[in-house]
Amino acid sequence: MKRFSINNTALKAAVLFLVLIITAALIGCDKREVQTGEVDQNLTAEELDIRGKITLTITDDISEEDEAAPRSIISAFTKKYPNTQVILEKGKRSSFATRISSGDIGDVFWVDPIDCNDYQQNHNALMPLDSYLKPLNIDLGDIYTGALECGKVAGRLYMAPRAIAEQLLIYNETIMESAGIDFDNTRAYSWEDFKDLCRRMTVIENGTVKQAGASLKIWWEPVWPMFFQGFGGKWIDNKQHKVTITESVEVMQGINEIVAGVQEGWLFPEDMAGQINTWKYGFGDGSANMAQVCFKTFNGMSWLFSYGRMYDTLQLDWDLCPFPAFPTHTVSTGATGYVVYNRTKNPNTAAAFALFFLTPEGQKAYQSQTGGNVPVLKSLADEDFWKGVDTEWNDKNYSAFVAYPDMTRPCNTVLFAPIEIADIFSNENMTNAFVRIINGTADAQTVFGQMERKANEKWATIAG
Repeated sequence: MKRFSINNTALKAAVLFLVLIITAALIGCDKREVQTGEVDQNLTAEELDIRGKITLTITDDISEEDEAAPRSIISAFTKKYPNTQVILEKGKRSSFATRISSGDIGDVFWVDPIDCNDYQQNHNALMPLDSYLKPLNIDLGDIYTGALECGKVAGRLYMAPRAIAEQLLIYNETIMESAGIDFDNTRAYSWEDFKDLCRRMTVIENGTVKQAGASLKIWWEPVWPMFFQGFGGKWIDNKQHKVTITESVEVMQGINEIVAGVQEGWLFPEDMAGQINTWKYGFGDGSANMAQVCFKTFNGMSWLFSYGRMYDTLQLDWDLCPFPAFPTHTVSTGATGYVVYNRTKNPNTAAAFALFFLTPEGQKAYQSQTGGNVPVLKSLADEDFWKGVDTEWNDKNYSAFVAYPDMTRPCNTVLFAPIEIADIFSNENMTNAFVRIINGTADAQTVFGQMERKANEKWATIAG
């Protein structure tokens, strides 16, 4: 009998191990019903019976002051739908994927376009919002196209954008006045006229650039695609699963415009100048060059306070203007927003809250508060509630934030191609590409030919 006895310690350990496995499996698998997001298109908002409690999860990097915006839209929503309650909670963005798997993420939560794609394609965690648009009377034609497209995955709307971040420029008025330039910041200058202005303001002495007309983040995803498509080129085709760069005269023209600007000296390659051998620079990046460059890359309202304070500290006059218009012009646009967890117990209320960001009343509630941004609706572009009212900068050209209502295009490559393709054109890889070309270690045809071949070979394996 002794040979069949079981060691109690070993048995306890085995049982404990089994319990841990079962518990982990239960935690990692939310058993709640997956909501399809499909509703009867003949229903009205009243007939959807929007009621009950939901939780809104925002990132914990938001300041207490900036919480005024989400709290304001919650107040407006519950006033419109008095039988609802929205609980606001904060969470670390890095924890969202784990919380999705364990099922304790909010019914509605914050994402950017990359997260939106990831959570839907890799986690199957989001509920599509398309079916709710008609019952909730959402006017898609009033939403900036670039922001709206940021919220789509495989053609379906999953993220309701909360604001629009259209590319524009901030500029040094002091330099312009010294150069005797009469500048109209209410209109978009053509690319050729913009280059002429930049050349007039550029000062080069003994091989050192003392002052440059423009400082652009040429390596950055919101910037370089505008050049790639600005002269009539189409560099990425998600239907044919193909990247076309070196075979397109128009795409190569855009690349050559960037390279030529840096080689001439009027275009300062922001955040990568230390790797460029063409010139020596009498200034650095960031606040170190605000007095020595005129136009600088600017990415929407979220940058306003940091940049504005730096200019003010340097006692420089400044303002905002549209990004110059290329012959075939689209302007890169970013947007973050809110999605609905597809295990929510209250899909109607969750969808109604997310899509409340696409209504005039929701936008006015959100954007008029500290923590607000640029309205995502074209119909609100000329209203003053979001334009720095009661701040020291209410006289700035806020119209530059929405200069191109019909020309906005998402800036994230992942919205047009799989993540494996987007990674080939990462900020780091684009920096390395431009450094090699500008320093003369390889020509543009070679550098981008290599990236083009790598992308197409990878895409062929994915598509196949």
